[in-house]
Amino acid sequence: MMRIIVKKVKRENLEIIQSELFNFLGYKIDNLPSSIDYQSYCNDVLVIDLLQGLFHLLRRKIESQRTYSNLILSPSQGVILLYCHQWQTNSRSEQNAFVMQRVSDAIHQNLINLI
Repeated sequence: MMRIIVKKVKRENLEIIQSELFNFLGYKIDNLPSSIDYQSYCNDVLVIDLLQGLFHLLRRKIESQRTYSNLILSPSQGVILLYCHQWQTNSRSEQNAFVMQRVSDAIHQNLINLI
């Protein structure tokens, strides 16, 4: 079974990632009615579904009160986090951008090693 593992993520970084996922989820939901065609609409529905699952996964990790947690993701969840990182938004702080970049780099490396 293919898995992507990001080791020892600080709890406060999980909160940042969850916040970024929440913002990206809101953006995707708000723009769903303006999907260009049926294929774009279906792709957006898939992304929204995966974002919701990731949001709840992160919430469980955050609520565990551990200082560090490992993220164990499916390849599709990893890709969705990469989409979230690549999303251009003006509301992302420098710290959030740094955290998202670190996690994205780890995910990217894991995805390359899956092949």
